[in-house]
Amino acid sequence: MTNIRRAVPWVLLLAACSSEEPIGPEGTGGAGAAATTTTTSSGSGATTTSGSTSSTTSGTGGFAPCPDGVTCVTSFPFTDMRDTSTEGSAVIPSYDCSPDTDEGGSEILYRVTVPADGFLSVAVYDGDGVDIDVHILTELDPAAPAGTSCVDRGDLQASADVMQGDVWVVADTWVSGSGAQPGPFKLDIGFIAASVGSCAMQTGEMPRVGDGGVHLTMPATGPVVQEAHLVTQSEPAPFPSSSTEELAEHYALSQTQTGLVMHRAELWAPLEGGRFYGAGIGDPADLPVLDEGWYVNMYWTPAARPPKGTRMILRSPNDPTRAVVVAAGYETGPSDLSRIGGTTEETHYYLGSQHDAELELGIAEDQSLPLGPRRCSQ
Repeated sequence: MTNIRRAVPWVLLLAACSSEEPIGPEGTGGAGAAATTTTTSSGSGATTTSGSTSSTTSGTGGFAPCPDGVTCVTSFPFTDMRDTSTEGSAVIPSYDCSPDTDEGGSEILYRVTVPADGFLSVAVYDGDGVDIDVHILTELDPAAPAGTSCVDRGDLQASADVMQGDVWVVADTWVSGSGAQPGPFKLDIGFIAASVGSCAMQTGEMPRVGDGGVHLTMPATGPVVQEAHLVTQSEPAPFPSSSTEELAEHYALSQTQTGLVMHRAELWAPLEGGRFYGAGIGDPADLPVLDEGWYVNMYWTPAARPPKGTRMILRSPNDPTRAVVVAAGYETGPSDLSRIGGTTEETHYYLGSQHDAELELGIAEDQSLPLGPRRCSQ
């Protein structure tokens, strides 16, 4: 990028995206994995939880007992294994965020205490013949639970911006035309407090491979593809020999480092000339786990490629206060100049965007910004 200082020359590495039209997300499918958890639960129903014994807290800095029949969550990422066929109560028939969806089966309640304003996300995994949906509520009376104050719900995941204090998550059994579909499930809950401050970006031009001298004006706004996962420095050889091998372990590692919980969908980056799947940057030893969770690429020329770990900012033109600080310089792609870059499913999930969404991308003026979600003051 013109006017961006560079300390050393860089080598163009293999692009992880195809130049074929249309460009699609790099992989689908996959499953989640467990992370460190802390729970407190009480009541007569049997519970199966992982992690250590925890304290109970209120959202205002004091202490409050965990209500009977409720699992109380105070640390993140949180993971719980439960079964609505043997526990829970069928009290809440539906939720105001989706009133026509029949949730008349048994539900399990979670009180989630978040330490600050931030982003709460939930992912649920169940098996064949089982359908557990997740709901986020800002208020709930555990003595008389109802589906009011629901801010988001989903069959696989749900998320919401929440305020410091107690938030409620309900895992509820969906009822189909043939009846309720209870059973075992795994629930992940994550929380991230976004950094706050300026999102100022450097101005200039980004030379790109094959642009014929017509460089991209930065910051740029345009389609940003959803990229696949890359092997990191914390994942030793032997490296993946298929698009799914070792992927669950990678999901768990990334979730622990980034704090972001979501129902994972992307696979490893394809071979595309590499020796193993997920080899988009060549040597995994160069890629920290946190940077992989929030990486961004562009089709920059070798001379314009920024140093590894350079902070860039991605944000939606529809809400310029919501952004993600992403790590650049590790990978080159996508090789289609109609797209301005590519980023991870984690970045898209926080921004509420999808593959090929129109986003603004630029190099951060402040290179000390922490990676991950950011609320922009300008």
